[in-house]
Amino acid sequence: MTKGLTIANLVHSMKGHDITTFIRDRHYQFTERFGLNYDEPVMVTLKFETQQDAHDFYNEIRMNPTYAQEYTVTSHPFHELSLCVTGQATLYDYFGSREPNLLTISRDLDLRFEIEFVQSYSKTTFTGSVNHGELLSRQCLIEVSDVLPELTLGGLVQIGRSEREFEDLLTRCYIVKGMSL
Repeated sequence: MTKGLTIANLVHSMKGHDITTFIRDRHYQFTERFGLNYDEPVMVTLKFETQQDAHDFYNEIRMNPTYAQEYTVTSHPFHELSLCVTGQATLYDYFGSREPNLLTISRDLDLRFEIEFVQSYSKTTFTGSVNHGELLSRQCLIEVSDVLPELTLGGLVQIGRSEREFEDLLTRCYIVKGMSL
């Protein structure tokens, strides 16, 4: 693996002009090449410290009309202290500057939880922790294959829309060297 790049450095190194166009073009290339799409809502997994915290968070999303129209929450099929939340187009929409979001719920209910996101197809990952409405120890790792970059870059549409959003999630991109078979 090589040195991590910011999203702006990655776009520049791949001869892109601006991030918005780069994201759109790479998503189109992914769709054309694989016949698949990243149109489904992003799903994040939240891991709570106690069953009561998970229960309170679940009820807040289900019963509060503000959150119920934005999010769908389900219990995790294998981990009793985890919830799966869907409903937003990008990862940034869950934890970014536009409120109300999942950070708002954490602050209002005085909750702590861990975040896990692993993207389909690309295995782009985001991890972080939320402590009473503050997003802490976060990082988004994007590994881009030099052989088939559109496999990963097609999924950028699910992470963020602008350079600022990618930077707020502390996104780092790595070019991974492939081998010919």
